[in-house]
Amino acid sequence: MNVFKTCSAKRGFSSFSPIAKQWKLVETRRIAAKPDYKVGDPKPHYVPKRDIKFPDYKYGEPTVFKRSAKGLFGGSFIQFGNSISESKHKTRRSWLPNIIKKELWSETLNKKIDIKLTASVLRTITKEGGIDNYLTKDKPARIKELGPAGKNVVVYFDGTINDKPVKIIKSKNALLNLLYPLEKMEKHADGIAITRKTYTDEYYNCTIEQVLSKLDEYNFDLSTVSLQEN
Repeated sequence: MNVFKTCSAKRGFSSFSPIAKQWKLVETRRIAAKPDYKVGDPKPHYVPKRDIKFPDYKYGEPTVFKRSAKGLFGGSFIQFGNSISESKHKTRRSWLPNIIKKELWSETLNKKIDIKLTASVLRTITKEGGIDNYLTKDKPARIKELGPAGKNVVVYFDGTINDKPVKIIKSKNALLNLLYPLEKMEKHADGIAITRKTYTDEYYNCTIEQVLSKLDEYNFDLSTVSLQEN
C-alpha cells in the first residue's frame, strides 16, 4: 500500500485570535539602531542631506500591511480565509479592514483634517472625545498602533505673489483647473465664448507664477492651496 495515500495532509489550525495577531505584528516591528557620531569620529560613509527633526519611530515600518502606516488602522491588517460554497468547495479569498475616509475637527490645529481610519478606531476617537485626545494619549498600546508615516507635502512654488509670501502645494495643472471657471465667467461677462481647448492653448506655456498672479487678480484665496505652517 502506498504510504502517501494513507496519510491525509491537513491544513494546520491556529487558535490565535486575529486581534492577538494584529498586536503581534505591531510589537515585533523594530528598526536598526543608528550610530551616534561624536566630534572627532571618522567621517561616515553616508551623510543625510537634512537634519532629523523628529526622533525615529522605534517600532519601524509595518511589514505586512504597509497601507496601515498612512492612517489610523488600530493594528488591523489584511485577512485571509475561505469562501465555502453549498457544495462545500473552498475558494481562498482575502478581505481588507473596514477603512473609511473621514474629516475630523482638531481643536489644537483649529481646522478639519482628512484622515483614513477604520470604523473601530473612529468609535474609539468618539469615546476619547476627539482626534486630539486620541493622538496625544501616551499609553504604550496607543503609541504602538499609531504608525510612523505621514504625508509628504510637495511645495511647487515658494516665493511671493503681489508682495505676499506663499508656499504652493498644488501643481500647475491643478491651479489651471481652479483658474478655468473664473476665466470662463469673466469671458462670458464680456460676451466672449471660451472652450477648454482655447483656454489650454492660451495658458499652456505660462509659468506657475503667472497662473498664481492671475488667480490673485480674481481675488482667489491662495491660502487654500498654500502650506499652512504652524
